[in-house]
Amino acid sequence: MPRLLLPLGLLLCAGLFAASPAGAAGTEPLSMGTALLRTVWALCLVAGLILALYGLARKRLFSGRPGGKTVTILELHPLPQKTALALVRVRDREYLLGVGGNGVRLLAELPPEKEEGTDFATLLDQHKQA
Repeated sequence: MPRLLLPLGLLLCAGLFAASPAGAAGTEPLSMGTALLRTVWALCLVAGLILALYGLARKRLFSGRPGGKTVTILELHPLPQKTALALVRVRDREYLLGVGGNGVRLLAELPPEKEEGTDFATLLDQHKQA
């Protein structure tokens, strides 16, 4: 659907621009129907422009790896003084990060899980002992 927004918006804008009612300014007063028609055309033109810009922005800004996230935050454990521990998965590798006011530090690169269901507290205990 998002891939269709840009061409659809551009097509809508071009079609509305070409088919917009053209009248000489100041020749005769506009009837209520003509004014309403021009207002509807103008609103459709603006909607088409918005769709075109939205499609272009999505295409340019979010053109990362399609089909999934590259970085996933598995768990976040808040600590005192505006710091936290984060368990992050990047391309099937897990990292333990320290997050604070002065940046992000890599605390440990974790080995792949051998057993299912290992939780964050267990991983912390394992690395405290090491």
